[in-house]
Amino acid sequence: MNNTNSLKSDSLVERAVGYPYEITSSSFTFKEGSAQPFDHSLISGRYPIIGYGSNQSPHRLLQKYGISNNPIPVQRGFLDDHDVVYSAHFASYGSLPAALVYVKGATVSISVNWLDESQLQIMHGTEWDHYDYVKLNNISLKLVDGKVLQEAYVYLCTSGCTTTMGAPISLAEVCARGRIYQELKQIDMQVILRDRFQPKMDVSEFIIENVSNEKIRLSRTQHLINSSIKVNFSEYTLIGY
Repeated sequence: MNNTNSLKSDSLVERAVGYPYEITSSSFTFKEGSAQPFDHSLISGRYPIIGYGSNQSPHRLLQKYGISNNPIPVQRGFLDDHDVVYSAHFASYGSLPAALVYVKGATVSISVNWLDESQLQIMHGTEWDHYDYVKLNNISLKLVDGKVLQEAYVYLCTSGCTTTMGAPISLAEVCARGRIYQELKQIDMQVILRDRFQPKMDVSEFIIENVSNEKIRLSRTQHLINSSIKVNFSEYTLIGY
C-alpha cells in the first residue's frame, strides 16, 4: 500500500505521516540537538527509559529537549516477548502513536534512553496523555553491548489498540522478529482511518482537520477507544507521574 503520492505538501501533514521519524540503527548520544557518538560513560545513575515509538528518533528528541539540554545516551536494544502496535488515539500533531504490547515469541527493536531526573520530568510532560509511567519487571532487554536488563521504565498506552479485522496492527517502521500482526506504515493507517471516519475527504485534509480541530480529534479518538481492544502488558509496577 503506497499512498504518499496523494498527499499535499504541508508541514502539518508531513509531521503526522513522518511518525515515528528516522530511527537510527546504532546507539548515539543526543547532544546539542543532534545524534553524536554514543558515550557509555554517561549512563551511570540514570533511568533506563524504553523508547519504542518516536522517542527513539533524534528528530523527536530535538522537539522535546532542544539544543541546550544535557546529553542523553540513547542505546539500541532488543526487547523479547513484545511488539509495537498502533494505539487507539490521535496525537495532537495528527499521528496515530505507538503502543508497546506483550507478544510471546516476538522480539522488537527499541532504544533505551538514559535520562537524568530533569530530563525525565521533561519526558513526563510529553507522555502523560493516554500513557502510564511504569516499571517493567522480569523482562529480557538485550542491549547491543551485551548487557541484559531485567527491569526498565516505559510509558504504556492506556487507550488500547486500533484494530483491523479484530487484531492490532504493528508499526512497519519499527523492526521486529516473530511478528504475528499485520504491519502497516503511518500513512496507510491514516488512509484506513480516513476511510472509517470521512471516506470522501482527502487524506491530507483529514490529517489537517485532526491537528487543527481539537473537538473533532477528541471525538474521533473516543470512537477509536470505544472500538479498540485492550493492550496486553507484561508484568509491571505502576509508578505514575
